[in-house]
Amino acid sequence: GAGAPAGYADPQGALPLREAIADYVRRSRSVRCEAGQVVITSGTQQGLHLASQVLLGAGDRAWVENPAYRGITSLLESTGRGDAMVRVPVDADGIDVEAGIRAAPHARAAFVTPSHQYPLGMPMSMARRNALLAWARTQRAWVVEDDYDSELRYEGYPFPSLQGLDPDRVVYLGTFSKILFPSLRLGYVIAPDELVPAFCGARALMDRHAPTADQHVLAAFISEGHLDRHIRRVRGVYAEQRALLIDTLAARLPRERAWVQPGDQGMHVVLWLADGIDDLDVVARAADAGIAVRAVSPMFAPGTARPGLVLGFGGFDR
Repeated sequence: GAGAPAGYADPQGALPLREAIADYVRRSRSVRCEAGQVVITSGTQQGLHLASQVLLGAGDRAWVENPAYRGITSLLESTGRGDAMVRVPVDADGIDVEAGIRAAPHARAAFVTPSHQYPLGMPMSMARRNALLAWARTQRAWVVEDDYDSELRYEGYPFPSLQGLDPDRVVYLGTFSKILFPSLRLGYVIAPDELVPAFCGARALMDRHAPTADQHVLAAFISEGHLDRHIRRVRGVYAEQRALLIDTLAARLPRERAWVQPGDQGMHVVLWLADGIDDLDVVARAADAGIAVRAVSPMFAPGTARPGLVLGFGGFDR
C-alpha cells in the first residue's frame, strides 16, 4: 500500500520526506509551507516539466529569462510550447519586470532563478522581487522559482525565497542532486494549495513516484541534521575552489580577452569572452583536452547572444 516500501507508493512522495523538506525550507529559505504542499520529483528538470504542464494551457505565454538555463528553454521547445516563450532581458538586478510587462503583460507564468540568476549569477534585487510579485498578483499569474544552489552563498546572507514573500502566487522548485550527488534523483515542488492536486496528478502520470527507499533514507538524513552539517562543510570547500579558479583565471588570461562575471554563490562562474571569440569553438577545444565547460551563447535568445563560458568548480580534484 501507500507508504510501504514495496508496491506503488503515493505519487506526492513519502510523508516523512515531505515533512523533513517543509521543515528544512522553512528554516533555511523562509519558505512558508506545510508538508501537504510538497510534491517529490526526480529533480529540477521534472519540476519544470510539471510546472509547465500544470500552469500553461493552450495559447498561454510565459516569461523566460534571457539568458536562461537550457533546461527550461529546451523543455518548452520540445513539448511544443516554444511559441509560448517570451524572453525577458536580465540586468544587474535580475529579470527586467518592466520589459516583461511591455512584451507580454498577460503572461500566465514567469520562470525565474532569483537567488542567483542562471547562468549570470546575480541575485534578483528586492525591488524587482516586489515588482514581479505585484505583477503576478494583478494578473493572477504564477511565478516559478527555481532555487537551485541557494545553499551555496559565500559572502553575506542569502535573500529569502520569493515564495516566502507570496506563497499564493509562487511555485517553488528545489533539488538535492547538486548539493549531495547527481545520481540522487530527488527534488521537490512546493505548490500553493489550490495547485497541489494538479501537480500530484501530473506526477502520477509521468512515472508514478520517486524511489521509495531513497526517500526514506533522505528523510532521515535531513531530519537528523546531516544535511545542514554537509552544506556547512561543502560551502567551505567550494569557497576555496572558487577563489582558486578566479585567481588562476585572472593570472593567466588577458583582461581584454576574457573576464569573470562577479558573483558570490553557486558552483560555477561565468567567464565572458571578447566579441569575435566563438565560445562553441572554445568548448569543443576544451573537450578535446578533457575539460568540460559550457558555452553561454546558446542560453541567449537568437540575436542577443554574447560569447562566454560556464566554468563549474564543484568537481575539482584537490
